[in-house]
Amino acid sequence: MKAAIYSRKSKFTEKGDSIENQIHMCIQYAKNIGIDDYEIYEDEGFSGGNTNRPKFQKLMRDVKAKKFTHLICYRLDRISRNVADFASTIEILNKYDTAFISIREQFDTSSAMGRAMMNISATFAQLERETIAERIKDNLRELSKTGRWLGGPPPLGYESIEVENNDSNGKNRKKHILQINPNECEIPKLVYELFMKYKSYQKVSRLLEDQGIYSRKGSLFSRNLVKQTIDNPTYSVADKNILDYLKKHGAEVFGYEKINGINGVMAYNRRTEKGSFAPIENWIISVGEHPGIIASDTWIRCQHIANEIKDINSSNRKGTSQQALLSGLVVCKECESAMAPRQNLSSKYAYRYYSCNSRNSNANRCTNDALNAYDAEDFVVNTLKSLTHNDIIKNYEKLKKKNVVKISNKAQIANFTKEIESNKKSISNLVMKMVYLDNDPELLEPFKTEIKKLTDRNNELTSLINELSLANDSIASTYESLDEILTTLDNFQKFYDFTEKFEDRKRLIRSLVKYVVWDSKTRILDIILIGSDKERPRQVVLPLSNSSRRNGSRGDYCYNGISAYGKCNYRGN
Repeated sequence: MKAAIYSRKSKFTEKGDSIENQIHMCIQYAKNIGIDDYEIYEDEGFSGGNTNRPKFQKLMRDVKAKKFTHLICYRLDRISRNVADFASTIEILNKYDTAFISIREQFDTSSAMGRAMMNISATFAQLERETIAERIKDNLRELSKTGRWLGGPPPLGYESIEVENNDSNGKNRKKHILQINPNECEIPKLVYELFMKYKSYQKVSRLLEDQGIYSRKGSLFSRNLVKQTIDNPTYSVADKNILDYLKKHGAEVFGYEKINGINGVMAYNRRTEKGSFAPIENWIISVGEHPGIIASDTWIRCQHIANEIKDINSSNRKGTSQQALLSGLVVCKECESAMAPRQNLSSKYAYRYYSCNSRNSNANRCTNDALNAYDAEDFVVNTLKSLTHNDIIKNYEKLKKKNVVKISNKAQIANFTKEIESNKKSISNLVMKMVYLDNDPELLEPFKTEIKKLTDRNNELTSLINELSLANDSIASTYESLDEILTTLDNFQKFYDFTEKFEDRKRLIRSLVKYVVWDSKTRILDIILIGSDKERPRQVVLPLSNSSRRNGSRGDYCYNGISAYGKCNYRGN
């Protein structure tokens, strides 16, 4: 039997048991039920609101590889506070015959009663989380009536200062307020003026760069920063016009009685728990204590323009995922961002292409040109049709060699770890013996020498373990067997041409293709197959823009160095 031990510490609170205590109690519990072999997974600084945590995701991959018989955690909500996520996790554990144990609640999924009680407890954990969220929103409603700035980085054009404040009980407390920064306040005014004139986030970004205007941190005034500035109601003078507008669009609005034609709008609850911007209907609005920078008519007019841009973007992206066979698979070679499917509807003949999200957000970030969707999709399908078993086997053999190295490294790490523990025991024994030597320098010297030797060896072993661990982290694991991949290839080549539904064709492609990489400079489209040890670059979610798109032209692209219209030889990845 082997156990996976998982621990998590939330970033939202300093309360609760430490990672070390959780692990120690789980190890002790495992030993009590006869399990001496275990592996530890730790996520510190992550909420239980979802399962998007690095070590937890690695744990789930290892569970699917059938590495464990048990998953042990200190408390149920260490796994998740979301019932749907938790139920999904339990379903995976059951599928791969991994028992789940929560030592605090004494749940064990090997029994029917344990499974039932665990689901009830998960429901209450989610109820607690939702209650906390509602309590936070109630507090924000009360704060909104004061119009206070709650702290944090102020919007460009303002600075946050600390002032004395007497609360309702007459106690002297400090608070933060916004005041205009004379060195920056003209920048947001210019952003709004340019946006009304050119109706393009990208165009405004480029014009600001041409004028040498950068963000507060000295970086490019990106398209995303332009959009954030336009969307932020803090800049607007708070009058009935804008408060009615926000109320009409679903926001909770307070403070009509505080309108004075000078102070600006203060918006609360503008971000979700995950950090992204929330829609207007989630906002809580009041009249702030700070002066507004722009007129409400200007802000509202910019929102209308922003909605028009959004509609155009939606039409350019509308239906592309239902036409793009490689949707979600294409990666930019230059900046490693995802390349999304788009279509040009402005010309007489509509055509589709994939373009880099990073370049679409800011043209200065990436120079990789768009990829013609028709050519790319034909090329990938034809390549998969022409693959042989030998092509797959060669690719798989490379991975097997790397995994042999990984297994060897793990064995060395285990041996080094045992040696470190043995050395620690030896050091402890030597120290205990030194206690009885009455501080005699001659007698103590050999002991000190031996302790130093063992300590140096442990430091050396720790360094070696770190090097081996880093080497293993660079070798991705894959759990698809060679037989499974070969069978998948056979199914693709047998059935693809006879498959009529778009989603089924897309699914067949994804059953073989991990991702593809487009390099417009070399005109190479690299296909990374399932079973490869290469890991897809981490995706960065960037906003999309309709402006400044680079359109792929219909032409004789060269992929993997060979014409897309000719015979293709697979390069091995």
